[in-house]
Amino acid sequence: PRASAPLGGHPGGEAARRDAGAGAREGMAAAKQDKPLVSLANFDEANPKALINSPRSLQACRHEGVLPVELAHKPIEAFQEKNLSPRLVKLRYDFFEAKRRDLLAASRRARDAILADERRANDSSQQLELMAKDTGVSKGAILALNSDGVALERRKLLKAQENERKWLQNALNAELNQLKALESGKAQLEEEGDKEADRQREMSRRIKAINDKRAADEERKQMEAEARYKLERQIAKEEFHKQQEEIKRKGAEEAEKQRLAYERQCAEAERKKQAEAEKERKREEEYAKTEARKNEMRALDLRRMEIMEQQKDIQRAALSDKQAKRDERIYASIQNNMEIEHKRREDFERKQAEDQDREERLNQAKALQQEEGAKRSFQQLMRRQVIKDEAMRKAEDRRGAILDHQDEVEYRLLEHEQKKERYLDFKRELDGLRSRNKEINVERRRRQEESVREMVAEQVKRKDDKIDAMNNERKRLWNLRRQQQSEAYKARELVKSEIMRQRIRSQFDSKKVERKLHCLMNQDVFTEKILNLSSSAPNLAQAGVEA
Repeated sequence: PRASAPLGGHPGGEAARRDAGAGAREGMAAAKQDKPLVSLANFDEANPKALINSPRSLQACRHEGVLPVELAHKPIEAFQEKNLSPRLVKLRYDFFEAKRRDLLAASRRARDAILADERRANDSSQQLELMAKDTGVSKGAILALNSDGVALERRKLLKAQENERKWLQNALNAELNQLKALESGKAQLEEEGDKEADRQREMSRRIKAINDKRAADEERKQMEAEARYKLERQIAKEEFHKQQEEIKRKGAEEAEKQRLAYERQCAEAERKKQAEAEKERKREEEYAKTEARKNEMRALDLRRMEIMEQQKDIQRAALSDKQAKRDERIYASIQNNMEIEHKRREDFERKQAEDQDREERLNQAKALQQEEGAKRSFQQLMRRQVIKDEAMRKAEDRRGAILDHQDEVEYRLLEHEQKKERYLDFKRELDGLRSRNKEINVERRRRQEESVREMVAEQVKRKDDKIDAMNNERKRLWNLRRQQQSEAYKARELVKSEIMRQRIRSQFDSKKVERKLHCLMNQDVFTEKILNLSSSAPNLAQAGVEA
């Protein structure tokens, strides 16, 4: 029997595409319900109703571009159709079963790779999940805040803080030393009394000059330090802007590369569509040529059968003519023999009547001769009849052999035609399976590309979160540095104002200034506590996890 279509109407054709979305939705619904999880590891291949609902298995299927319904086993009865030979049914079953096993093996390999990745990142990912859930900050932001770049910025902040602290300590110690010198000078002046008043005043003047000179030197050093600090800030700011421009340029280049890749993918898809259309056109032309050759062969077969029928009629007519002519010759021979015998009898009777006297002595001999002649004539007639029957039998055998040969030739032609039809059906089925395999591969590739695009989008989102968190942390550290500088200037001004008030009142108290200096230097802004107090996210190093 001939197949109605290469792939029409069986479960591996249009039905699989129609049920693809429904199968995926059923898998997600089964995962959400209280049903037992079915993964690729414990998947029952012999059960046609088995459906995968494990999250990792579904993720592996998405990575490989496979729908869970495509992995379900379909028995050979599902491929049976009306007017479809068992050979083609077995061919379809073998094709879709091999395809299912290949997809199942690929999905299992993808699941094993996912499990291996999860085992490698299990410890850090669990800690990250817990910290992200507790703090409400994304994992990308936590990793960014604990990255090497942010750690470098923090080390720079601590180094700058240490420099500011040393500078402030030196400046305030210099002021305190001057105050102590003034305080000791005042004490000596009070002890020596009026005798040493002029000398003390001179000494005070000299000390004042020295102090003024030192103050001028300190002012000059301070201005140089401020200029150097401003230059460093300007250089750091320019470096930061360069880094930002480099990041923007790299982002633009990456976007351009992605656009070009997308255009190449579109062009490749269009080229594949054109190639498929060209193949379909060539296939249709080949099918039309095959049909034309088949029609031509049928016409030639009909013509040959007509010629054979005409030859049979001619042979039958020739055989009937030969038989009629042979019968006529035999009948004419018999008539001639009878006439000859009749003439002989008449001559014998005439001679016997004429020569009765003379032939009386020979009657017995002549009677015997006549009997022998009659026997010979009868024997000859019988031999001719046997020859006639043998000739008729041979002609009938020959006619039967010719008819048997014609029947055998017709049977062979019919058998050849049936083999040709079976071959063409098999070829059409193979072509349909090849086209179906291409469609399955194209659809699978499309789903794989969608999965890759989703993964890339997720990675880009995490990187964007990480970059935003790093930028926010850097801004916070720069604000801390500016706050340290402003606090250092405020502290120095407070100490200067206190010393100036004591100079004006000529009441020197170095211990009070030392207490104030100690209080100012112990502020959180001049220690590492400020990083912990103003931290914008948890620190993985403190939690015992390396970023």
